[in-house]
Amino acid sequence: MEPPFWDDQLHRIPWCLRLLDQAEAIRSEVLALIQGSRPFMPYPKYANLYNNTWDAFPLSIFQGEHIELSKQKLAVNMAPLISVFRAQLPVTSGTIAELEAQGHLRNVFVSRLIPGSVINPHRGWTPDYLRIHLCLVEDPGCHITVGTVTRTWQRGQLLAFKDGGPYLHHVKHQGQHERIILSYDLNLRWAAGFIPELFSTAGVANGAAPAKTGPKAGV
Repeated sequence: MEPPFWDDQLHRIPWCLRLLDQAEAIRSEVLALIQGSRPFMPYPKYANLYNNTWDAFPLSIFQGEHIELSKQKLAVNMAPLISVFRAQLPVTSGTIAELEAQGHLRNVFVSRLIPGSVINPHRGWTPDYLRIHLCLVEDPGCHITVGTVTRTWQRGQLLAFKDGGPYLHHVKHQGQHERIILSYDLNLRWAAGFIPELFSTAGVANGAAPAKTGPKAGV
């Protein structure tokens, strides 16, 4: 069985190392935007996805996500909002632009949960991405469970899992204050160029192409 989390392998992707190097600068500018502009909006609530409150705001093209699949029903055009937000986030935008233009990065958004909120067990819409969270504001009482493994976020650190992968995942916030993360979706085929194990036996069963070489996962 493949591991539910892929954090321990992200050091093999140079882009992730650059993201960690810029984590505090990203945190500073995103929190300044939040304080000055109040950009959050409710995350689309479909199929009883969450209870209480889950807020987010977009920073990229969306693909294979509910927000993209339901775009005909959206009351606003997301592209102008994304441009406005990114103009105020030069460091963060620098982590997005090149990979997005190459088609390797999609579905970037800032996500906030408040105490008492629950994201119910689910899988993402597509198995094509590795979801990477950069923690901006942590609360040790907020936990994510992927499969049977539970973790929490730590400021300035990365957490990664397959949003549409073989395991259900859910989040419970039983802490004292808001938790804020920046979420990126890396194309699995691109990421597998650095971490071949991403296309494991489980991935093959879901229709992904197996990697030809690479060491065993060490998660």
